[in-house]
Amino acid sequence: MKQKKKKKVTNNKFNFDDDYIIGFSNSSEQTKGKKKTNNKKREKKVPTNNKTQRPKMNEKKNKAKGVTVKIILIIILFVGAGCFLCLSPMFRLEKIVVENNEVIPADTISSLSKIELYKNIFLVDKKKAIKNIEKNSYINSVKVSRQLPNTVKITVEERKEKYLVEFAEGKYAIIDGQGYILAITNELKELPILVGVKTSTEDLINIKNNKARLWDEDLRKLNVVANIMETAKNYEVGSIITKIDIANTSNIKLVLESEQKTVYIGAGNELNSKIQFLKEI
Repeated sequence: MKQKKKKKVTNNKFNFDDDYIIGFSNSSEQTKGKKKTNNKKREKKVPTNNKTQRPKMNEKKNKAKGVTVKIILIIILFVGAGCFLCLSPMFRLEKIVVENNEVIPADTISSLSKIELYKNIFLVDKKKAIKNIEKNSYINSVKVSRQLPNTVKITVEERKEKYLVEFAEGKYAIIDGQGYILAITNELKELPILVGVKTSTEDLINIKNNKARLWDEDLRKLNVVANIMETAKNYEVGSIITKIDIANTSNIKLVLESEQKTVYIGAGNELNSKIQFLKEI
């Protein structure tokens, strides 16, 4: 009886190679399948753009090469054009034209500019020419321009002579309306003489650098003088004022030598009524 039971037990054992159990699968095959699917997923994630990236890189390199070639060609063109303009006899400077000058002769302004004739017009240093011309005390501003093919035009704005300042016997400094000293002269011009100026003689005669000017105190007085002369001109009596004493700004004096009169106009206020009364007298 014992032997029979053992046989039954042995008969109940399963052969995993030949028999199949429903609801279970071979674990080794499952793991292999999972590995395959995982490998497939990973393969999908890995980008395969090598073929597309290479043409893009080539396109970028070609574009960069094209840009550099264009830049080199443009530089060559500019250099060639510059050489042509600087070497061509067509652009040789033949004439210097000066405009708007009244006091300073055109030849003097041309000489001051130090612009050389028969030199290539594009080699003319305009900034240096302007600085050279502005050293003259009569020059307020300068403009230098090229007129192709062979002319340089110099346009100047001159300062106007307005007053005389006597700093020594028989010697006068000529100044403009802004108080710039224009020249020193022994000639008594038909200009009003300012008396009582505080600016030193040394500063009055220092006109080398075109920066000599009356002191600030005198410049403030000059504004009052300008108002007096403008009002006198409107009433047609400006031409008979020969001297203006500004030593005391609260009591300015006008000297009329042709009339042999001295007029006291105070601090320069109420000018219209005072100058009109002067005209009636």
